[in-house]
Amino acid sequence: MAKYGMLIAMEKCIEQAAGKSAAVKVMEGSEQITEKTDQKKIAQWAKGAVERLDAAVDEKTRVQAMQNCGYNCAKKNHKVIERAVARRKKYASDEDFLAAELKKPMKGTKLSRDGDTLYQVYTPQEFTRPMRCYCSLFRGLPPEKTVSLTYCNCSKGFVEKYWEAVLEKPVKVDLLQSAISGAKECKFAIHF
Repeated sequence: MAKYGMLIAMEKCIEQAAGKSAAVKVMEGSEQITEKTDQKKIAQWAKGAVERLDAAVDEKTRVQAMQNCGYNCAKKNHKVIERAVARRKKYASDEDFLAAELKKPMKGTKLSRDGDTLYQVYTPQEFTRPMRCYCSLFRGLPPEKTVSLTYCNCSKGFVEKYWEAVLEKPVKVDLLQSAISGAKECKFAIHF
């Protein structure tokens, strides 16, 4: 059986930021994870991988490794971004678009704004199909378990690419909290 595709991409992203030996250490046991592996087992393995990443490299490197995963995810999930860009094009300005998005965000998402900072909040339990985490690697994570905030820099990378595509300019994203690391919701500050 073939190794779970997301893990192949994750390994490449970690190797890009942290080097081959760190990637090998972090990805230990990943060859046992396939498309047919139980979600709880996948989540347990992924939790261990994040712990190994935290132990293997400094904070700046592990943040970059996971952001690389988010950039990769944005490429693979380009349809979500393309739909947002199409919605943006219906408005005369970023201001008009943001006003409309603030009034009617996507299901499971809340938006608020303070000047040039947009706050985006995901509540995975309120998605169409309630889940522990938007990422399929952690959908099987038991409710009493938490994961290092390191992993959620993947979402930070995705959010960055999403808003840069929509607003057609660079943004800076701060990861404020995440559901899998113990908060009720995932929250990001997008500075534009």
